[in-house]
Amino acid sequence: MACCCIYFLFSSTCYSQNVVISEYYNESDARDEWSEFLVITDNTDLRGFTLRDNNVTQTSWQNEITFSNTSLWSNLRAGTIIVIWHRLRSSLSSASRFLDTISTDGFIEVHAQLSGYFSGGNFGSTPTWAGSTLSIGGSGDLIQIRDSSNNHVHAIGHKSIITNTGNQFDSIVSTSKLNHSSTISSGDNISVCPGSSSSEYNGGVSGTTYTSKGSSNITQGFPNTCTNSSTANRNYWRSLRQPIYNSPTLNTITANANFTQTNLLWSACTDANPSDSTTGYIILRNTTNSFTNPSDSIVYTVGSTIGTATVVSNINSSTTLAYNDIFAFTCGTTYYYKIYAFRFSADNNNISNAARGRAYNETGTNVQSIIKSYPLAQTIIPN
Repeated sequence: MACCCIYFLFSSTCYSQNVVISEYYNESDARDEWSEFLVITDNTDLRGFTLRDNNVTQTSWQNEITFSNTSLWSNLRAGTIIVIWHRLRSSLSSASRFLDTISTDGFIEVHAQLSGYFSGGNFGSTPTWAGSTLSIGGSGDLIQIRDSSNNHVHAIGHKSIITNTGNQFDSIVSTSKLNHSSTISSGDNISVCPGSSSSEYNGGVSGTTYTSKGSSNITQGFPNTCTNSSTANRNYWRSLRQPIYNSPTLNTITANANFTQTNLLWSACTDANPSDSTTGYIILRNTTNSFTNPSDSIVYTVGSTIGTATVVSNINSSTTLAYNDIFAFTCGTTYYYKIYAFRFSADNNNISNAARGRAYNETGTNVQSIIKSYPLAQTIIPN
């Protein structure tokens, strides 16, 4: 996906918008609130980024938190989903929040008070943690993420009427922002809707065209759903999560003399960071020229089937472009091969959803075939 360039009116600087706010949730107690973020470019480094919210009139920023200098934030893949709870525990439990700090499946769940991952903020004191940082107001608020140089990256808020006098939504000189023109109640969310493209995250307007609120479509960690579209945001998330494979090509297949193995060679998909081993290939073999695309979120085991095809191998490296299929080929049978690229591991929480865990490029390579011919009949000539 191409980077989004944001131009400030006071500067000719263009920078990449690499993360957006997708949803946030309001409760009467800040310990039960959270925000959700979507990484939209590969090799995103959030170290030094800051996250902050406003007051109920959208006229004053609260104390921010800073993404720490830790490896988790240093290189995130496009399509990674980040859920940040606003407090370390809920109002109903003294136990700390569940954490998921393994990013190889494209999902992260943390809390804003997590030492080593965030710093700063005014959270108040235990047990209520009623500080002003990331405490959503029902009549209005505005959440903003900025880069390590304090440049605006993205913001989403809600307020029924935007006034020009001191309003921070208007003060953000960028179209990378949205405001839902309404108050919200405890148990309501604000989400980007329908969210079918990056432009719908960046409308720069106050209204209800690109945002939604309510208590019936809470989708923490999953694509946003709306009354007018249940698939638009899911399809956009999936487009980010799938690897880029512009010219998928499976070259001619060659077999050894005894037809006990075949050698496959194919072209590489695009991989911005091969060293993290989140991108690779799945190889399918079939006895008919008919292939069903792999389904997102499923990691297929070798020997399992997708449609009528058999999974030959999962290769967890985007730079490995050859494979020997050792197989007892039957004489007179044509065998067909096809390869798909994938990104991400299985979801760490065993969740099956089209926008969680492994994501497959649905184009796949061309199909190549090979046949083991019957041996020639030998004619015996008598002496």
